[in-house]
Amino acid sequence: MKTPDRHNNESGAPATGAVIIGQTPTKLHTVTAEVLARLLTGEHLTSLDAVRDASTTRLGAVVHYLTERYGWQIDRKDKATGCKDGRVAWVGEYWLDPAVIAQAMTPVTTDWCTKVRAARLKLRAKSAQAAKQAERANAAARRARSAYNSQRGQWGLFEGGATP
Repeated sequence: MKTPDRHNNESGAPATGAVIIGQTPTKLHTVTAEVLARLLTGEHLTSLDAVRDASTTRLGAVVHYLTERYGWQIDRKDKATGCKDGRVAWVGEYWLDPAVIAQAMTPVTTDWCTKVRAARLKLRAKSAQAAKQAERANAAARRARSAYNSQRGQWGLFEGGATP
């Protein structure tokens, strides 16, 4: 689905007062729904916020999906941020225009945002179980890799040291 046309004149400039309201995802427990709910409540999000708050490293992809699939007009700017190692890095910051939020936040949308937060909270209750499941999967993969390498006479630097 293409992004809705935001231009109503031949010059290609945005139409004055044009406000584009997209659709909300039907699945409430997804990262996409959480990101949109956060944007609809006026939050400005960076990739670091998304890792910490929404458990995703792919905020840019989620924003692209919300724009292309659901038709939201999400604003973006580059923002400098100080790093723990003393560097300054530039990250993208995303938000919805206040006019879009004002028009989009109907009682139905407000209820949708509340349901999204509840669904994501319910999902987060399973985080300890997911961490254990991930560790078991990683341990099984390490064992399989180690067995494969030892059968071939190869020893990984980190999985068994140097060749005996």
